[in-house]
Amino acid sequence: MKLPERWQWEELRQKLVLTPEEKRVILFVVAAFLLGLGTKCYRDTHPRPPVQLNKKHLHSHKSER
Repeated sequence: MKLPERWQWEELRQKLVLTPEEKRVILFVVAAFLLGLGTKCYRDTHPRPPVQLNKKHLHSHKSER
């Protein structure tokens, strides 16, 4: 976005005023994004070991009733 040179930063700041509720929503979205990114990075560096299936216990005990 190209701004005219005569605009001062103060004028631009006054035109882009956000309500407290809008600020909270933006903060929530940024926090959720950062938490998701952190979780993804953690899971990439700490993979879970594959689940070992025990052949003795493949069938559930519910079918014995």
